[in-house]
Formats: sequence, structure tokens, C-alpha cells
Amino acid sequence: MATLGVTEHVNFLITPPSSHFDGGIGITACNFKNAAETLKEHSSSLDDVLPLCYLYRHTVELFLKSVTFILHKKYAIEFGGEFSLDRPGIKVRDRWVAMENTHNLSDLYVYFEALFDQCRELLPSTTRWDLPGDIKQKINLVSGTDPKSTFFRYPKSGSEQQDKKKTKIQKTDLDKAFANPDKPARLVVMLDNNDNLIESYDLDADTLGKVQSALYDLCDFFYGIHAAFRYELTNGS
Repeated sequence: MATLGVTEHVNFLITPPSSHFDGGIGITACNFKNAAETLKEHSSSLDDVLPLCYLYRHTVELFLKSVTFILHKKYAIEFGGEFSLDRPGIKVRDRWVAMENTHNLSDLYVYFEALFDQCRELLPSTTRWDLPGDIKQKINLVSGTDPKSTFFRYPKSGSEQQDKKKTKIQKTDLDKAFANPDKPARLVVMLDNNDNLIESYDLDADTLGKVQSALYDLCDFFYGIHAAFRYELTNGS
């Protein structure tokens, strides 16, 4: 039976996750990325900030875990404590913790970066392996907003002030709503029985714009890193 041009370098796309070099972590990240991009492109929701950010954030978390696992397995780097390839862990400061229970992006990135530096001389020279300096800054921005992977999953998960940022619908001053001529305003106004203004709301407020932008950049970057790892280190498996 013909393979229709499928190469060994994309085997992980057409084989069961359990057979993958990283046990399926990376393909799961790819699936979450596809879901995020589909929602971003086709969402009809008035307020999709939370699900969109959650999908992108989880994608980044899974890509980090995948490339970390791949380095451990490829170069036979032992885990500390009682952790192993069957139950991988990462070192957070001076303590080893289970990878599956670790959701803090800063902790995951710091460990990955240290492991990456340790393996740098072993990596194939056919790929440029530089980590841009702003990646850590963006990781810390997202992690500072959502350190436990709960901020984007629930309407209330932190301080009241932070929770207010979880929606694009924000109370606004009607007199100032049209101050920026370059940005059309989408508003709802509440009137009393005598048509007096009670409240007004901006339906498209930019409350988490910097975080969303960082998530988009991180997702694209780690998608590329993951693809390079697949090609260069796992033979596509």
C-alpha cells in the first residue's frame, strides 16, 4: 500500500499518541493550538477572552513539557528524586516535583532553559538553536497573570481587581468612549424610564491585550521549537 508521500518526519501526526517519543504531549499541544486558532478565527462570542487565552496558555505549557521530556529521553539525562521517564519531573528551585502537577510557566521555562543549555553542544548543527531574549520576559508576563493555570478557567480565581480583567465588557464613561477616533466604539447603554443614563459598557475593552499578544507569540515560538525537536531529535516520532 502506498504511503502517498508521507515522510518519517511527520510520523507523530499519523500514529497513536502513546507511541510517540514524548508519549503524546506534543501532539496534544498541537491539537490545543489548532483549537485556539479555530476559535480565534471563527468565534461568534461577544466575550471569548477566557477560553481563547486558556487554550493558548495550555498549548505553551504542553509544548514546554514535550521539549523538556524529549531532551531527557534523547540524551539519557536522569531525573532527580524518584522521577523517571515513566514519571517525569522537573526541578523547581531546590525541589523535584512531578511534571504532570507543574503548571507554572516560569518554573517550566527556567528548567527547560537550564536543560537546553546543558544539551546545547549535543544538538545538531543543522538548526539554529537560539532562544530569543524576550521569550523569558513573555513567559513571566503570562505566568505572573496566571501562575497556577486557573486564572483563565474561572470567573473568580484571584483578586477582585484582577478578575475584572477577564472580560472585554467593561464599565466606561460615555463621554470618553469616542475619544479615540481610530477605534470604533461598541457600547451598551442602560437607561431609566425617563431615558436618563444609568450605566454604559464598552463591549470590546482591551483588558488583557499584552497578555494575549504574548501568548500568541509564545505559542508560535514553541510550535517552531517543537517542530525542530521532532525533525532533528526524534526522527519524527
